[in-house]
Amino acid sequence: MKNIPNIKKLRLSPAFAIAFAAAAISSLCCAASASAQESYYWRGGNWGGDFSTNDACWYADPEGTELRESPPSSTSDLIFDANNTGMPHVRLDQNRGGLTVNSVTATVATEINMTNSMTVLNDWSSYVSADTKYSPAYDSGMAAGKSLRIVADTVNFLTVGGDMTLSTDKYFTSRFRLGNTNSQSAFTLTVGGALNFVKNGSDTVGYHAFDMIASDSNTGTAFSLNIGGLSSSGKAVYMTTAKNGSISVNFNNNPSGAFAGGSFEGVFAADSGVSSQLNIMMNGSGRQEMTIYKASNGSLHGFENDLDGKADMSIGNLTVNNGEFVMNTEVAVENLYLSGGRLKFSSAEKVGGMTIDGGTLLFGGTINVGDLTVAAYSADVVFSAEDLAAHEITVFEFDYLTDDFDANSVFSAYNEFGQELGGRFELTGEMGGSGSLVYVVPEPAAVAAFIGAAALMFALRRGGRR
Repeated sequence: MKNIPNIKKLRLSPAFAIAFAAAAISSLCCAASASAQESYYWRGGNWGGDFSTNDACWYADPEGTELRESPPSSTSDLIFDANNTGMPHVRLDQNRGGLTVNSVTATVATEINMTNSMTVLNDWSSYVSADTKYSPAYDSGMAAGKSLRIVADTVNFLTVGGDMTLSTDKYFTSRFRLGNTNSQSAFTLTVGGALNFVKNGSDTVGYHAFDMIASDSNTGTAFSLNIGGLSSSGKAVYMTTAKNGSISVNFNNNPSGAFAGGSFEGVFAADSGVSSQLNIMMNGSGRQEMTIYKASNGSLHGFENDLDGKADMSIGNLTVNNGEFVMNTEVAVENLYLSGGRLKFSSAEKVGGMTIDGGTLLFGGTINVGDLTVAAYSADVVFSAEDLAAHEITVFEFDYLTDDFDANSVFSAYNEFGQELGGRFELTGEMGGSGSLVYVVPEPAAVAAFIGAAALMFALRRGGRR
């Protein structure tokens, strides 16, 4: 066997090391530039602006001097701004099959006619401060009451991978025309992150109006929002339809398993004579809050007197399967389903029917319900320290109990620190009749001991992390 000579360590001269590092950095930069995002400025100057051809009105610079030689792609940042040949709005006919872009930024009223679906890999941001209030009547003037208008002529017309943020200092109106030349009735907008409504500044004038079935909709009667969160800031949002239909708000994780969540407040209502129903489903793994006001109380939440005479949408089903959902509503809910996750629900209105098939109820006040069904083998109820100051807590009052159940074998009580409290649940009434479910709180000393121990454990954990 031949002897293998010792290999001496290789020593690089400083000059060679610098040259080697520079070459490596250059190589990395070249690789990064190959996938770098490119700005695409829209400079279409007529209603028939069609970017399906390579000589469309897309430019590399805001001055509009360098024409793009290729249509937008997955590395393109689409920009719609006021330099659109002096027009106060832009219109784009999206008829390219399978269009995917990196992002969309609009600082001018924008209309997109989607005869084919469009995918935005990251964020969509639109900012418009209009002086014009929302009106359900169709107005052909593009700048009149249409900060964002989408003509959806394909079922899954838009998918946004990141957040979709709509912001204004005054009024912002979004309109969705569902169905133009096709015969479909149901249309879907998907946002992987959160759908955000931002009202800037302290000015009391202005708000968002979000019209999900515009008055010029042809075949569309159903609109689904598949979103990773819903939020509003600065003011409540007016969610509406100008025609009869059904609205579904479905909270889901994005493809990576993340959930943005958010806190939202608004009014779901329409003109008198328009009948629409709202259904909500929570499947996301995070926390989402929703507060829904009655239209008759709109003046208390920044809508001036604009919602006087509007009819509240009915709320059909509220279903919680995952995550944590907090619902405060002035409008009655027809059916409430808890099968997983955590639900905190408060309303002065009676719930038509409630089914508990699992999950955790975060006590937010007594739930007054018509038909109560407890199908779960086990379900938890969490009470705050303030709740536990009472001797007895009425969890449900019901008009009709669909099936008998053993309250203490099904329900377990916990405090906010996750400690089981003991105590007992008492069911009054029986199957086929009215009654209530009451939690009898343990002796005050026992509750105090639980809370004190939990607080001490929390403090020790915080100290250990420092």
